[in-house]
Amino acid sequence: MQSLRATILLLLLASAAAAQSIPGAVLAKHEPHHHLAYEDATIRVLRVRVPAHDTTLLHEHDPDYFWVALGASTVVNAKLGSPDATITSADRSIHYTPGNFAHVARNPGEAPFDNITVELLEPQTNVRNLCERAIGDKPLDCVTAPARRATFFVNGAEHPAFATDQIRVSLVTIGPGDTLRPTGAAPSTWVIALDTADVRRALLTTGATRWVGGVFRSTAGTPWTVVNRGRSPVAFVAVIAP
Repeated sequence: MQSLRATILLLLLASAAAAQSIPGAVLAKHEPHHHLAYEDATIRVLRVRVPAHDTTLLHEHDPDYFWVALGASTVVNAKLGSPDATITSADRSIHYTPGNFAHVARNPGEAPFDNITVELLEPQTNVRNLCERAIGDKPLDCVTAPARRATFFVNGAEHPAFATDQIRVSLVTIGPGDTLRPTGAAPSTWVIALDTADVRRALLTTGATRWVGGVFRSTAGTPWTVVNRGRSPVAFVAVIAP
């Protein structure tokens, strides 16, 4: 029995070491300010809140990820091994960050720093901006993006943010009373509500979809719609993969 307990302990320690690669850092999904909302084999969605004048633990992001600012904010990014960087973001701005690093996020402001962080669990290549400066040192390519706006959705205003060879990320807005539906060309799509309250209050889905943590996934060939039953436009993030 003692030998069995020792073996189990060694296996648990080995598993933890394999999952956590940077000494002293916790995985982002285990950091107390990061709340796991949804996860599958392709993406992991974390809803993040850092109160005014608060600081996260040192945490690591192994995969590449992007985050969406919920409200205007300023945050200090204290990346392990690099000088501190102050990031000022507009509401609903989208930012792409390569993974394999650890950092601390400090909120120097008077309001909470809220965002949605989406970790991309599969390797990404050829990351490029569309109509959003998600990657700060790369140019925008908003000229060709509008030509594809009607490719994936009907009855939604799409703001293409960035793309890789594996995914395309957009901010999509549905007007009051409108019904969003995919076109026949729509591949696998993840719909991420900016506010989970919208899922209960305004957004009605039909078809083979189910909200989990304010997220649902659809696959090509599966009919679905999202209806905005509210009196104001509602926006969400769409992650589209072939």
